[in-house]
Amino acid sequence: MSEIALIWDRPLLFEKLFVEYGLACVRVSPLQIGTAYSPKFKVAILPVGFGNPAYSTVAKSVRRVGTPLQQFMRKGGVLIAFSPYVDDYDFAWLGLLYRVKHLARDTPMKIDVRKQHPAAHILNVFEAYTDGYLIGVDENDVILQSEDGAVLIVKPVDQGLAILSTIHEFPARQFITWALDVAL
Repeated sequence: MSEIALIWDRPLLFEKLFVEYGLACVRVSPLQIGTAYSPKFKVAILPVGFGNPAYSTVAKSVRRVGTPLQQFMRKGGVLIAFSPYVDDYDFAWLGLLYRVKHLARDTPMKIDVRKQHPAAHILNVFEAYTDGYLIGVDENDVILQSEDGAVLIVKPVDQGLAILSTIHEFPARQFITWALDVAL
């Protein structure tokens, strides 16, 4: 079993990051998710740009795997979705009523801890690039925010978690280690 699945269609820098962290990861096509050909994993990651057809072909197919990813979370898996890098993107296909307001900036934003939570350690600093903010969120799920709004939420889904973030930075080792530890 790989610890981490990167839901993507070609090599990306995340893979090198996890090698540096000493963690096993595998790149998985969205079309494999929920099939007999899907590898087993504890944490699934949708990297920045997954919703934008200009960056990847997964934008077209990722919405079709909502049910298998919902089942993955219900059984204790952790899904981490970074910014889809499009405006007004909705996560209804995951059973989540959140949307992304896309605001790409050339300068980093100040990030504030809204709620003490291990997921707040996604960054080692509290100034970062963001691709906007999440709207329609339950205030109890907001962990980090910028002046614009929520930039990291953690939503329990039965035994697992959905973590949505518009932070456009590589996640810190401590954050990934925590996600792996809480996944069943």
